[in-house]
Amino acid sequence: MLRVSGLLLFVIGVILALISAAKLPADNTNWSDMLPLYSLAVLLACSGLLLYYRSQSYFTNSSSTFLCSNVVLLLQELILELNKLEIEIFNLDTVEIANRVNILLNNYVLPCVATKQEIIKSLGNHKGSEVLVHIAQGERLLNRIWSAASDEKIQEIYITYPNISYNFEEAYHKCINCETKLLIFQQIKD
Repeated sequence: MLRVSGLLLFVIGVILALISAAKLPADNTNWSDMLPLYSLAVLLACSGLLLYYRSQSYFTNSSSTFLCSNVVLLLQELILELNKLEIEIFNLDTVEIANRVNILLNNYVLPCVATKQEIIKSLGNHKGSEVLVHIAQGERLLNRIWSAASDEKIQEIYITYPNISYNFEEAYHKCINCETKLLIFQQIKD
């Protein structure tokens, strides 16, 4: 609503400024008698522009915080599940490992990957790409474990598994840093 009213004020201000600027000054005067209206119209257009951009930044920051929180929760739950699997992995057979990895991929990793455009938008290109790279590396290693479990190569599973948690923990920490900065920015702004 604030965005629409800001845009409306801007358009009205520009139209009034154009109309009032079109009148020439009377003979023997330097300024038109429409100068006060022109000044008011320019001020109205500037305030409309300010409202428009302020509503945009508020919307972006609040959605970024929500997105960061969403991804952080998914990664946090994924790390907990990975830790549980790490404890149980030596007691599971390859079919159970493949099923557990499939659940991890479907419930946690794929929803994170599905929001990659939003992650880039909210975290920026640099931080967002770092988070996505860590998630992609973790996903690749989970797929590798699933493949090794399907081929019943238990030694490859034991060798590969410790590297998975590192990637998701790095993505989690980068999102936590982003979320903290966004919350601090919002508190300063309010």
